[in-house]
Amino acid sequence: MTARSLVLMTGLLVGSAASVAAQETCGGMYKVQRGDSLSLIADKLYKDVGQWTAIYRTNMDKISSPDAIRVGQTYRMPCIGGLPTGLEGGTPIAEITKVAAEPKLDAAADLAQRQRAATERKKGVDVKLLAGDDFQPFTNRLLMNSGMISDLVNRAFVADDSTGQHKFYWVNDRNVHLDPMLSEGMVDLAFPWKKPDCSALGDAPICTDYLYSEPMFEMLVVLFTAKGAGVSYTGEDDLAGLRVCAPQGHDAKGQSAGYLAKVGARLQQPAKAEDCFVRLMAGSADAVAINEFTGRIVARDMGIADAVELQLSRPLAIEGLHAVAHRSNPRAEALIEAFDTGLGKMRDSGEYLQVIDKHMSSIWAGL
Repeated sequence: MTARSLVLMTGLLVGSAASVAAQETCGGMYKVQRGDSLSLIADKLYKDVGQWTAIYRTNMDKISSPDAIRVGQTYRMPCIGGLPTGLEGGTPIAEITKVAAEPKLDAAADLAQRQRAATERKKGVDVKLLAGDDFQPFTNRLLMNSGMISDLVNRAFVADDSTGQHKFYWVNDRNVHLDPMLSEGMVDLAFPWKKPDCSALGDAPICTDYLYSEPMFEMLVVLFTAKGAGVSYTGEDDLAGLRVCAPQGHDAKGQSAGYLAKVGARLQQPAKAEDCFVRLMAGSADAVAINEFTGRIVARDMGIADAVELQLSRPLAIEGLHAVAHRSNPRAEALIEAFDTGLGKMRDSGEYLQVIDKHMSSIWAGL
């Protein structure tokens, strides 16, 4: 073999090794090319046009609207179902697989939790945090770290420990969270709740009596319809006269569903998401309006995932999830400020994105 042949072969081997190494990551950064759209990028990287919502949600700080992406912009691509591979800045697949396969507290988090519990028993609890198990994948004690939002709340109070020890309380009846549990001081903060449009509601009690944190996570609200029903959503005109079921759940007094009523939808608001999907399957509702993650999980758990479809041509709304305190609590402003400070520290350090990516990988692996 000649020296030139040896050099060429060595180069090929090195190139092959580099290629293999690149393929062992999932997610990463993608630079928008001429002719790209979110749907085309989703089809190219995820082999699924519908995953444009994941790209949009992850990069809303750069994308003003789904049809307004710009050539040359660089977007983060979350890891979904093992795709995309080979992008710069991706996460090793071995790490993602481990997180998805072992949905439990790591040793350090478990130790910290035990230490906090021991301290609480000795000193009492300084901050009482209220959540429910009924909002997967955001809050549920059976999920990894009790769900993505529970994990963020816990870490935010650890990042800013000026408020002292904190403890979670779990009550699944959402109707009692804001009033009387918050209003009468049984707990200090409740989460996660959507912030109502107070510019439209004026001096409504839900605006004047409560304080809201910065958003912890922004989600897309979409329409779920029955397959074969012929219902589609491409614009507000399609909603006029449509029987839309929007569960009250974590909607502060049902106010954030107001946009549906404004455009002429015939709004239904039972207590739970499951009730909406029962109505959809029975034909007494034409569509369910709910965030895409909770909707997918509820449909899966009810065994009707194959009988429903998501109208993904455009989202109904973008809604943030917040922690909320009642103004009658003398510590309300200080607690919200401490929480926002802790969340800000997490964003600055990169911990926030690490938590989001960890949970998103686990969530998509289960869908």
